[in-house]
Amino acid sequence: MDSPNKNLSIPTVVASIITHNQAVYTCLKQKIINYHALAASIKSEVEREAGRPTSINTIVVSIMRFSNTITEVRTAEPLLILRDARITLASDIVDVTIKAQRSELFLIVKRIAELSAGLNEPIHLFQLSNAIKLIADEKEYNSSIRSALESIQIARETAQLSRLDIHLSPAVEMTPEFGLFLTELLYRHGINIRHTYIGEETVLILGRSDGPRAYEVLRQEIDKSRTALVEEEVKV
Repeated sequence: MDSPNKNLSIPTVVASIITHNQAVYTCLKQKIINYHALAASIKSEVEREAGRPTSINTIVVSIMRFSNTITEVRTAEPLLILRDARITLASDIVDVTIKAQRSELFLIVKRIAELSAGLNEPIHLFQLSNAIKLIADEKEYNSSIRSALESIQIARETAQLSRLDIHLSPAVEMTPEFGLFLTELLYRHGINIRHTYIGEETVLILGRSDGPRAYEVLRQEIDKSRTALVEEEVKV
């Protein structure tokens, strides 16, 4: 089971929120959006995902930096990151949001960790300030997990999803452009990402039919990155 995703930075949360809103992202890329107005509109969401309060000015600075990243992004770095990547696809996934007080979160995580030991598929957990996102196999959720969470407030369940795991090589250095690269790449192919968790193991949550398409798109990019690396080595 993955450990909870804690201590997200404000710039990371801001970038995630913007890239998951195609209209806002497009306006920001074209420099036709007011940073302060955008900061005010997403402040509560930023604080909820980051798990702590922040200021409008801090969000504005994060938006400005992200805006600069959009215009300066270089495809070479994301391709370099992908050269040794492995991807796996899982279908029939459920995305569950569990609401709880902060004092209760640890006990809930502990209970799910104990339950996970007897499952065939790993549970992915991502902890927010007052909630837990649980990503699990749909059959195992219905047969085992849900009944173990009877006394816990489940705010939302979304089924018929796919989970795409991108396992990066520990040797590569993560860059801020990588998340942007993934988002733009899949948007260009008409694939909508429901949730993204960026890291050495990046997790993408997509609609069930979008999973295989996203897998093929990323498979092609990985092959392209390896070809580019071989060409560079030949030149040297």
